Amino acid sequence: MGSTFKRAGTIQTMILWTVLIVLCFFASDLFALQDGESCSHQGESGVCRPYSKCKRGNRITVCSYSATEAIVCCPQSQQLDSPPSGFSIPTPLNSQSRGGSERISEKKCNEYKDLTTESVAISALTLNPTLVKIDVPKCEMVVKLIVGGNVTKPGEFPHMAAIGWRQPNGGYSFDCGGSLISEYYVLTAAHCYAESADGTLPSIVRLGEQSLVREDDGAEPENYDILRFIVHPDLKRSVGKYNDIALIQLTERVIFTNFIRPACLYPSEVLNVRTAIATGFGRTEYLGAKSDELRKVALNIYNNELCAERYRYDRHLRQGILSTQMCVGDLAGGKDTCQGDSGGPLQVTVQENHCMFYILGVTSLGQVCGSSTPAIYTKVHPYLDWIESVVWG
Repeated sequence: MGSTFKRAGTIQTMILWTVLIVLCFFASDLFALQDGESCSHQGESGVCRPYSKCKRGNRITVCSYSATEAIVCCPQSQQLDSPPSGFSIPTPLNSQSRGGSERISEKKCNEYKDLTTESVAISALTLNPTLVKIDVPKCEMVVKLIVGGNVTKPGEFPHMAAIGWRQPNGGYSFDCGGSLISEYYVLTAAHCYAESADGTLPSIVRLGEQSLVREDDGAEPENYDILRFIVHPDLKRSVGKYNDIALIQLTERVIFTNFIRPACLYPSEVLNVRTAIATGFGRTEYLGAKSDELRKVALNIYNNELCAERYRYDRHLRQGILSTQMCVGDLAGGKDTCQGDSGGPLQVTVQENHCMFYILGVTSLGQVCGSSTPAIYTKVHPYLDWIESVVWG
């Protein structure tokens, strides 16, 4: 498994050399063009823009350099001045309510973002070259996230956690998922704190895994023992699966790698997204076998009223669908989470940095897997105060 980092390093090196070669090749032709001037990139007209405000591609046409970064020819379709529809992270409403102060989870998110890129120095082949540093994503840029029911690639969701119950034979049964959100804590569902058939409670968290049975999948997983399983204090099983959220404290600090890295917590009460991605090792169909491979599926976010009607008589939701819950699925059927996916993340990423994930919700409960009735997820934002008090308090 050690060859994975070598292979990942080779990919990154090739990307960096491609950036350097392309920048040097085009610099002599467009060096005089400044920010805001018209330009042409691969036959498409565009405007010279700072590199950080243009969607990254495999080829870059340099207009000139500013004091801090390259000015590149950016077609209209690739400009990032406005966050792309459906995948925007708005200004956190809570920051405004706190007098403009930044939440601790947001500060930590900014720290974790630094783990997703590496700074590269570039210069043009001119008589008086200017040295410019740019941030290059560490994750594979060719990975497409919006697909349905596909097996993921190693390292694609580095925050994904598999929660395991120790078995009499010495192995583990991974029956819930979670999200790594700090050096010591994993976010999951409260109902995952349950005894197995032989009376045991969850004992480990596996991070960085791709296949639960193979060792030649290119992943580099690590097991961490569970110190504490902290369910939300307002969990009341007698009235249903409300406040179905929990935190797992690990016994030792997690070592971050290309395969293991925390996710951010979605910072706003308002969801400016219409679709999100669920991941897990759960069943691929109702009453079917659990997946040995980590899978991903793109799901739609619906108004809670839709689920309120369809879950009207559900004994797990005697108080209806609350504002702390989300209605997520696919009305066409065939796309869903299932048994074994509980506690796993519902997440989005942004075009500005597709390596960084934001957790919107936690997989909680549903009806028949893959049906046209959406499932219920616990919305993360209402619990940020509690999460921060435990994780960073």
